[in-house]
Amino acid sequence: MNRFLRGLLHLLRRSRHDADLREEIETHRALRQAALERDGLDSGDAAWASQRAMGNVTLAVEEVRDVWVSRAVDQLWQDIRIAVRGLSKNPVFTLVAIATLALGIGANTALFSIFNGLILRPLPVRDPSRLALLTDGGWSYPVWAEIRARENDLFDGAFAWSGERFDLSRGGQSAFVDGAYVSGRFFEVLGVSAVRGRMLTPADDGVGAMDGSVAVISHRFWREHFAGADDVVGRRVTLQRRAFTIIGVMPPGFFGVDVGRMTDVMLPFAAEPRIRGQESLLAAVDSAWLDMMVRLKPGQSLEQANAALRGVQPQIRAATVSGVVGARAARYLTNPLTLAAATTGRSSLRTQFETPLFAMVVAVGLLLLVACTNIASLLVARALARRRELSVRMALGGSRGRLARLLFTESLIVAMAGAALGLVFASWSGALLVRQLTTWESNVSLELVLDWRVLGFTAALACASAIVAGVAPVLGLQSVAAGEALKDAGRGLAGDRRFAVRGTLAVAQIAVSLILVTAAGLFLRSFASLNQLPLGFVPEPLLVAELQSSDAPIEQRGPRAERLRAAAAAVPGVRSASLSRVPLLTGGGWGANRIAIDDGPMPVEDRSDQRLWRNATTPGWFETMGTPLVNGRDFTDGDRVGAPLVAIVNQAFVRRYRLGQQPIGRTVRIGLSNGERRYEIVGLVGDSVYTSTRDGMMATMYEPLAQIDPEDFRETVVLTINAAHGQRAAVERDVAAALARTEPTVAFTVRTFDQFIDATVTQERLIAMLSSFFGGLALLLAGIGLYGIVAQAVRTRQGEIGLRMALGAQPAGIVRLVLRRVGVLIVVGLALGLAGSLWAAQFVGPLLFQVEARDPATFVGAAGVLVAGGVLAAWLPARRAARLDPAAVLREG
Repeated sequence: MNRFLRGLLHLLRRSRHDADLREEIETHRALRQAALERDGLDSGDAAWASQRAMGNVTLAVEEVRDVWVSRAVDQLWQDIRIAVRGLSKNPVFTLVAIATLALGIGANTALFSIFNGLILRPLPVRDPSRLALLTDGGWSYPVWAEIRARENDLFDGAFAWSGERFDLSRGGQSAFVDGAYVSGRFFEVLGVSAVRGRMLTPADDGVGAMDGSVAVISHRFWREHFAGADDVVGRRVTLQRRAFTIIGVMPPGFFGVDVGRMTDVMLPFAAEPRIRGQESLLAAVDSAWLDMMVRLKPGQSLEQANAALRGVQPQIRAATVSGVVGARAARYLTNPLTLAAATTGRSSLRTQFETPLFAMVVAVGLLLLVACTNIASLLVARALARRRELSVRMALGGSRGRLARLLFTESLIVAMAGAALGLVFASWSGALLVRQLTTWESNVSLELVLDWRVLGFTAALACASAIVAGVAPVLGLQSVAAGEALKDAGRGLAGDRRFAVRGTLAVAQIAVSLILVTAAGLFLRSFASLNQLPLGFVPEPLLVAELQSSDAPIEQRGPRAERLRAAAAAVPGVRSASLSRVPLLTGGGWGANRIAIDDGPMPVEDRSDQRLWRNATTPGWFETMGTPLVNGRDFTDGDRVGAPLVAIVNQAFVRRYRLGQQPIGRTVRIGLSNGERRYEIVGLVGDSVYTSTRDGMMATMYEPLAQIDPEDFRETVVLTINAAHGQRAAVERDVAAALARTEPTVAFTVRTFDQFIDATVTQERLIAMLSSFFGGLALLLAGIGLYGIVAQAVRTRQGEIGLRMALGAQPAGIVRLVLRRVGVLIVVGLALGLAGSLWAAQFVGPLLFQVEARDPATFVGAAGVLVAGGVLAAWLPARRAARLDPAAVLREG
């Protein structure tokens, strides 16, 4: 190895070393000549004799260099120089090959960098391999308090946190920032230190600890909102209309423990009651809102940590079960507590996109295979064009192995250049893909760094690409004869065997391209099916304003929301404006799990599989949404507190509970922890989506907003506005101004309903977009490859074609002759691609919506696209062949 490295260093100064060596040899020759002259020879004879004694200087330089430099290193350097010189003489080929591989390698690297950042890279904290996450969902603060009291006995530390979105505005349009409530030892257990000030400590998280009015901000937040000011510690930041004192700045690169989410502001749990007020969750045993991690003791295994935690589980249950009522108390904390390795942190984004990301990694790998076969086809054509050159090299003593290494060196240089350019493409396209994941409700932040994994992956791709692309031209060396170039009439390139390798590559390209095009077709149809689902309302004219009410007492939230509704309704261009408790299409909502109809038996236990979704609305909400009232009546101003409880149900509700043709007047009973509530059904409305378009129409019950319990009144009230046709943009602006005038301190966000719909199909849209790009690029590469094969065949068979035309062949017949040869390749490629697509369908199926994985129409359409592309690629050179002048061709032949 040392000699190899010394050889590489020597090659960097080869010219200087060779000059020194020649100078030294010349010195020895001159000394010998001088000695001969002293012995009596004249200068001419002495010079000739000394030269003969020293021998061939060039050979001597080569022999001495073999001592200094390994012959393998020297030959490698020669191969690189010859390959670079050869590639530079054909810049079109070189640029096309490098660009093709840059697209393939760059796309692979971009997706792998996302895969690395989301799944593989450890958290940027001290010794992340000793972190473990408490699994099986969220946990209540009382449970955390019990674990915290025992953390030093069980582990080397523990912490809890809850991700939140805080509003930076003091009123008017909201400006959200991702943040979290964290326990006092959060930073200590992770081993994260401040770059300014200090981190949170247990003293900041204690009861009455300055009312939790301190905050730690991220390095990014410090730069963007405080311009990196050195005096940031002690300054104030407003969150949810409350001021917090900044005590520290997190180091750059630290984002928290939620991968894919940049936690810009962290508050102690002591701040939670200050923000939520009466709705604080610190004492709520039945509110699962926290995540927990522990740090294992040195030498402590995950199994030992689980055993230690489960050993105290009965004590934790006994201390907290009193806060659980009803049938849930019997099941409370009966499943064993379980810790799982958390080296790479926790990520809801990972859970959502892991399977689609893996599918896209496979797809982009197939795209690279198509690109490599395309380059291989170009290299084969290049090797055929250099057949005489290679034959001469063999005649002069070059072995087939040496020539094979030269061809591999060429493909490796092209691959390395493509990889370097691909890294640039990957850095741009990777960031673009991450931005596609961001929606109005979820700001995705994923740091894509060129760490050793990404660079190693890119280098491995380049080497693999070089091997795949270089194998075919090397195999073609077997037909090169040493003396072929010296014959007056060599065999030329007319034989069909010469194109067998390129034909095989074309078949492979067509087969893989069909798999990618079929997958793209399936994903596009799935996305279209999702977008064409009936929503149950008309989204085009709708605007949604989420009104923040956390700063107002519960009893004042209703009247304030009504004042804002009235102000919005008075804006010109607004047809109607209504309030509701729950925004639609956000993935969650308000529901009940214990339902009974009329005097039927009430279920004893919660049945999440029988969940009834609920919403509370003001009169006119269904008209605003465009949801039809099928039977009965809408809510009225008389449906208030003190009046009989009433409800409106949708048709899915009627079907689930089998209420028949006349549900009006029936009674719905909802079981609660403190008893039950009885509602009379007064109206029936059409179905509409609730959580997401993928979930479809679900059983839903609507209540008057004025009749819900005060504790059910959320921090956010939803104002829905129906704008006049063509005036939505102007209404959006004017409504925002009207809301700010009416309640200057209220914070709100105004969005179109289309944004809510788009957020529910982020995954499907991204998959459809990427698969379409990959399929289209594969189709283009396959077409280019097929065009190159046919064009080469036409060039090498011009004499035969000219002779056929001279003997009476018509241009149409020549075109048919060429297309017949190409048709065989297309048919074989389609057959193999169809088999591959049918096999791959089993993996694609779970990602589709209302589309069969083996959908015949999609398969036929994909095959038709490939046939059309292949025929077009072959027809262009075939038409050129049909226009040849037979006389000119025969004269040249």
